[in-house]
Amino acid sequence: MSGYSYRAGVSQLSGGGVTHEDAAEVAGTMEPDSGAGSQILSDAEAVIGSADGEGLRVRLIGGVGIYLRSSAGTRSALGRSYGDFDLVARRKESRQLRRLLEGLKFVPETVFNATHGETRLLYNHPSGAYHVDVFLDEFNMSHKLDFSKRLDIVPLTLPPSDLLLTKMQVAQINQKDLSDAAMLLLDHAPGEHDGETDLSSGHFAGTLARDWGLYTTVTDNLAMLMTAVAALPLTAPDHELIAGRAGELMRAAEAAPKTTRWQVRSRVGRRVRWYELPEDIG
Repeated sequence: MSGYSYRAGVSQLSGGGVTHEDAAEVAGTMEPDSGAGSQILSDAEAVIGSADGEGLRVRLIGGVGIYLRSSAGTRSALGRSYGDFDLVARRKESRQLRRLLEGLKFVPETVFNATHGETRLLYNHPSGAYHVDVFLDEFNMSHKLDFSKRLDIVPLTLPPSDLLLTKMQVAQINQKDLSDAAMLLLDHAPGEHDGETDLSSGHFAGTLARDWGLYTTVTDNLAMLMTAVAALPLTAPDHELIAGRAGELMRAAEAAPKTTRWQVRSRVGRRVRWYELPEDIG
């Protein structure tokens, strides 16, 4: 999963929150990559089309998912090279999905799939040019997100609010994740519902209100994004638009009523680590 190759980032380094130095460290690396790999993009859309044709609910996440949701102008400004693509699918449909991917000549990582197949699958393009990472119901990286009921809301990708959560949940965030998040926010305004150009602030904030650890990582990263966006190759009004939308989501998260579980964990605070690292997850 290329979008999740971790490096030193805010949630681990700044035990007391985001500093200007943290943001500058990431912003200083935010150089645009070359254009997206057309084969990966077309193959990703073809897999979703084939799955839809079989009645399977499969949706794109990650950088490719965000790119395919973006306008031509945003793609031109913030698109990058993509080394793989990532999917979320229903666990109960995993057998049918395996048949579909293998019918499309994708090669399974047999040992990995035998070990982790209840939650995650890995496939390689027949040429070995890239791999496909499939999450079944749950996305489990720095934090766990349940997408089992989020696959019918919009076509092709997870809803925009969920795409943003997958980027902002990264505990050791990198420049690609920040740039991808900016790309999404440039074309999607916080609103009541997820849609073609809207992002559900209620779903976003409600998800954070149930999990103090997720809330902490995501709000740390939103704060970093609000500063780091100035380094992106965009106009000043676009910088302000993205930062403003990130700020609006921060305020929604802060205002959302918190669960008892959230409140109990908040009393422990940052004294105990609140996120996982990739090497901690099989």
